[in-house]
Amino acid sequence: MTKPIIGIAPGVLTVDSHMFPGRQRDYVNRDYLQSVTANGGVPLILPVTADAAMIQQYSQLIDGLLLCGGQDIDPLNYGEEPLAELGEIDPQRDQYEMALVRATHAAHKPVLGICRGLQLLNTLYGGTLYQDVADMPAGEGTIKHMQAQLPAYGIHHIQVAASSQLAAYLGQTKLTVNSFHHQTLNKIAPGFNVVATAPDQVVEAIEATTGGLQLGVQWHPEMMQPTNPVMSQLFAKFINTSAV
Repeated sequence: MTKPIIGIAPGVLTVDSHMFPGRQRDYVNRDYLQSVTANGGVPLILPVTADAAMIQQYSQLIDGLLLCGGQDIDPLNYGEEPLAELGEIDPQRDQYEMALVRATHAAHKPVLGICRGLQLLNTLYGGTLYQDVADMPAGEGTIKHMQAQLPAYGIHHIQVAASSQLAAYLGQTKLTVNSFHHQTLNKIAPGFNVVATAPDQVVEAIEATTGGLQLGVQWHPEMMQPTNPVMSQLFAKFINTSAV
């Protein structure tokens, strides 16, 4: 049986050295690759491009799309000016991933966004972000969301909507997740529902209401997957959906 091909949109790293100043690399952390291979898929890294024809071809090659973590989303994408708390951005990566999601969705193939990937999905479809958790209303965003512990450790609880696709994937509605982010969702994009939240009301997951699977999670399941059966199940269910 042929395994589903999971396209992975890479990050972009600028490497400065005395020999190669400003040299760029497209890269994917190995735990994303291992999470796909360990749960029944074949990972395929899709190098960043502005070529619309190539992006269209990518969408035909793959069975599902995985969006990784990384830099902040450029706030110009959702009509805001940058605030002091904004971190590093990569506008080229933003535009590439948005085009890739559009092409993949038009091909009726599922999308899973992780951390930055969640934020990219929300922005693409008309939502907005808090440029920093500290910008949330008083009483919200109060727990720690950038942990110092090992990445496989869960640091806080989330509550998952029982009727959601995410709950069906995870097999439970309350779990502990890791946390490595400082931006978070503000206005939710039309056509998406919030399906998981942290105790301080930070949005931990959204999913599309119609048109096939488009799911985003704020935590990093790939970092927890090797020793956490629930996170392995999340990848396995996503990959099984890609095989349909």
